[in-house]
Amino acid sequence: MNPKEKILLTFLGCIFAAQISFLGLAVNYCTKNGGLRACPQIAKRYEITFGTMTATVLALLTGVSLNNGSKRN
Repeated sequence: MNPKEKILLTFLGCIFAAQISFLGLAVNYCTKNGGLRACPQIAKRYEITFGTMTATVLALLTGVSLNNGSKRN
């Protein structure tokens, strides 16, 4: 992996950590203030956040694998 890829993956990891932190704070707030009645959209946000993160990581891994494969030829 070249330095540019490392920097981008580190930046992406920081973004994911921030998203998880904000989502955790939102879940904590909702739990203390009435659960799903207080925040009816929290489950959908959770699903979208982790679905997007998973898709992004898989796309990056596929791109890295394709790039590494082309360098061998």
